[in-house]
Amino acid sequence: MSGDQRLLVLGGSRQAAEGLKALRQKGFHLVVCDMDENAPGFKYAEDRILASVYHIEKCLPAIVAYHAKKPISGVMCLACDVPHIVSVIADKLNLPGNSLETARRAVDKLAMKDKFVADGVSVPDYQLIANDEALSSLRNEWGKLVVKPVDSRGSKGVSVLDANGSTQWAYENARDNSPSGRVMAERYIEGPQVSTESIVIKGQAITPALSDRSYEFLEKYHPFIVENGGTMPSSLPEEVTVKIEALVSQAAASLGVENGIVKGDIVVHDGEPYIIELAARLSGGYFCTHQIPFSTGVYLVEAAARTALGEELNPADWCAISNQPVSTRWCLVDEGVLESFVDPAKIRALENVLAFETWAKPGDYISRPQNAAASIAMVQATGASYSEAVKNAENALLEFNPIIQKQ
Repeated sequence: MSGDQRLLVLGGSRQAAEGLKALRQKGFHLVVCDMDENAPGFKYAEDRILASVYHIEKCLPAIVAYHAKKPISGVMCLACDVPHIVSVIADKLNLPGNSLETARRAVDKLAMKDKFVADGVSVPDYQLIANDEALSSLRNEWGKLVVKPVDSRGSKGVSVLDANGSTQWAYENARDNSPSGRVMAERYIEGPQVSTESIVIKGQAITPALSDRSYEFLEKYHPFIVENGGTMPSSLPEEVTVKIEALVSQAAASLGVENGIVKGDIVVHDGEPYIIELAARLSGGYFCTHQIPFSTGVYLVEAAARTALGEELNPADWCAISNQPVSTRWCLVDEGVLESFVDPAKIRALENVLAFETWAKPGDYISRPQNAAASIAMVQATGASYSEAVKNAENALLEFNPIIQKQ
């Protein structure tokens, strides 16, 4: 890696900050783009660009102007769902990256699923929905459904539609959260879900990270699908995890990712994995920056950075070198005003706690959880076993003890 290579990173949020810090320590020359002049990630940038990374018409002119004075050698995103913006920038500046078509499919769930089906990649049954009457008809045919926007992010607008649910509400909730106003439904598949993260090198996905997703509050927050954590390494049998890794590689090839990161959402039914979604980017939620390196010793953020700069990677360097049990738990609370909680420093000092972050403060009004942005804190803990890591993470949140004044 040449010292004069500038790596443009889209996103300087609190979730990106630790990743940016690590890259800076590894010698990367970082240019961070974020619309928030107080973005935590700017602390680790040698240069900053103030612009919204979610609006290409706002960030591209600023980036092009910067590039004219100080050439950029690569571009990636971190803790923000903008792989399509990354590809537009890479294409404009003639930098390494996914094709525009690959990036388009990566943020359009319908186009993604259509391509997967065409290439024989296993996915749940799905259908584009024109209105709530069509949704009602599909529920009669398939039974329980997952209704979602075609092009939203962070599980916004996603809900479960069962026999007792309102098709009108489910349709409108998804439509109102879709920039294009499009809604799709998938057949609800029972079974454990797994998050994966892979580095694709010359078309082959290496997947060091498989995390069992936790959905223990599905009934409490129904009809919303609110995840409350995940644990590594996966407890699924090896014959199943091998199938998952092969499916991710097949899906990455179908999507058109030749070199780069893919993040998978997988459901396993009767021992067979199905792709729910495959994102052409690093994960958020402290997964890529914290949990994966804690558990596996592999730092996929660095892999993404090196790939963005056009470096040729050795697959052997990105396989898991450890299998430390690490559990993440998100703190979900009832609706109301947050009155108090225990000093975060005390939680970080607990034995077996690896990381703890909170972004809430006393006096904040907390809404009823509806999606991935619902939590007020995150803890990661380890232990001698999978179950012990889970217990330690859950106990840490009990110690945190947020008090809510219900309205």
